[in-house]
Parts: sequence; C-alpha cells; structure tokens
Amino acid sequence: MRIVQIIVLSLIFSTNFCFAFDIKKYNPFKKKEPVPKAKMVETKEEWLIEAENIPLEERKVETIKEPVSDKKYYYPPAKYIFGKYNYPPGKRELNIEDVKKNLYSYPYLVASPNFKYAAYPRYYFYPEVNQISSEFYVEKLDTSKSKQKRILEYAHSQETRNPIIKAGMKEKYTNLFNGLSLVDWSKDGRKLLIKEKVGSTFNGIYRTYLYLHFLDENNIENSYTLKLTGLNDAIEEYFNDYESKQIVKYQYDIEPLGFSAENDNLIIILCYVYNKEGKKIFMGSWGYDIETNKVLLLSKTKSNFSISTNGLILKKVLD
Repeated sequence: MRIVQIIVLSLIFSTNFCFAFDIKKYNPFKKKEPVPKAKMVETKEEWLIEAENIPLEERKVETIKEPVSDKKYYYPPAKYIFGKYNYPPGKRELNIEDVKKNLYSYPYLVASPNFKYAAYPRYYFYPEVNQISSEFYVEKLDTSKSKQKRILEYAHSQETRNPIIKAGMKEKYTNLFNGLSLVDWSKDGRKLLIKEKVGSTFNGIYRTYLYLHFLDENNIENSYTLKLTGLNDAIEEYFNDYESKQIVKYQYDIEPLGFSAENDNLIIILCYVYNKEGKKIFMGSWGYDIETNKVLLLSKTKSNFSISTNGLILKKVLD
C-alpha cells in the first residue's frame, strides 16, 4: 500500500499540470462592455439615405397616444358676446380695485356703434402721496379683423398713443382722486360723453365734470374735446337767482345719464345735493344742448327720459 502511494505522488509532481487559473482573464465582477448604440441621423440627407435602405413593408409608423389628463376640473374655452355699455343709463362705474396693488389699472375698451373706434381710460396710482390720476384715449380699431378680435387683440403699447384728456397728471397732491370714464358714445358714433370725478381717496367724490369729444373719422387730427364748465355754472346760477339757494355752499353732484334717444344732440343730467346726514336730495333733471350750448331745466321731478345706449363692451360668458 505504501508503495502505491509513492507511485501516485511521483506521477502528480512529474506532470506539467496546474489547477490555478488566470484572474486577469476571468473576473466575474468585471463590468460588461456597453453595446454601442446605433448612430442617430442628424441631417435630412442622412435620413433620406437610411430610409432608402429600409424595405417599404418593414417601415412602421409609431402611434403616439395622448396622455390621459389627470385634471380634476375642466375649463371650457372662453366665449364672448357684446353687451350695451351704458345700461342702466348713467349707472356704469369702473372697478379699479387693482390700482393700488399694481400701481395702474386698465379698464375695458368700449367700442363705437360701428366698431371702428374704441374709447378707454387708464388709471395710475402714486403711493408716495396716495394719489390716483387718469388719462382717456380714443383710438382706431383694426377693421380688417372680426369685431371680437378688434377688441381682444387690441394692444395699447403697439404704437405711440396720445390721450385726449389728462386728469391729475401734471402735479401731485396728497390724497387727490381724478377719475375719467366714458358715459357713452352718441348714436351716430361721432360724439363721446366723458365724465371726470374729482375727490379724495379718503373722503370720496365731491364734484363731477363733463367733457364732449367730437370725433372726425375723415381726419382724426380735426377731432377736439370740450370741457363743459358752463354746465356747473349754469346750475349754480339758477338756484342762486331763482330759488335763492346757494348750492355751491353744499356738497352737490351731477349724474350724467347719456344722450337722449329722441335727440342725439341733447345730454340728460340729474342733479343732487347731499344734506348733513349724507342723504341725496334730488335737484332736478337737466339737459345740455350741444348745438346751442344751452343748459336747460327739463324737469323738477324724476321724469322717465328715454336714453340711448350705444357703446359696446365685450363680455366673457360660459355658454
């Protein structure tokens, strides 16, 4: 048995055999070499060459599926309609709550009856003196567009524009308010009645002034604006001369309703005086004749006057 062991050992050591292996040639932890990706075509010419090498029957068009919306709310596309601006007559007031936050407020545009022009004010706030001032513009619309797009796509900054009226823009006064707004267009679209409310940002409005703008469509440079200063003076003189009442000593105001439906050259105005308790006391219905520049006392009572509504505004609706 011992002789057999000696023979086996001698055979092992005499044979050129090795159980060791080369670690450099075999490493199970070595990362596999990445498979080179096919080069993407970069030009139209490369794409045409590659497309020629693909048989027509093997060409596939991948269908792209739109992702499913996970929104909880659906907002339908906005729709717009035109509505009468001066309705109810004389009651339209502008909402400028954003003026102190943004330092400006750009209220809506009011189109003329023939949709050729638009009138609108712009408001500005000066926080250092708590003052609000305004400007008023009358600008031509792009008649090559639809009536809705004339308003929706109108851009004030598209070109240099000059206001027809400036209120409170020249000097700064603490707590002063000068607000311009449109009362209405006339039926023929050639006249605009504009009001300016003057007052305090703290204590409210204490006087309203009216302007008439005469628009010349044939030559815009011939258009002009008049401030109806004689209107307030005539009302004060009437009460002083005929009723021995000096309303100038009281807080009084006028409320323009618009143009008469029966006479496009007649403006209808209501007058009020405020008592110590702040209650409005009616002081008659008045008229201003544009042709004669005369102020008329139409009625001492609240008569029902027929007022035209001519300007148009674009309103967003849901359906």
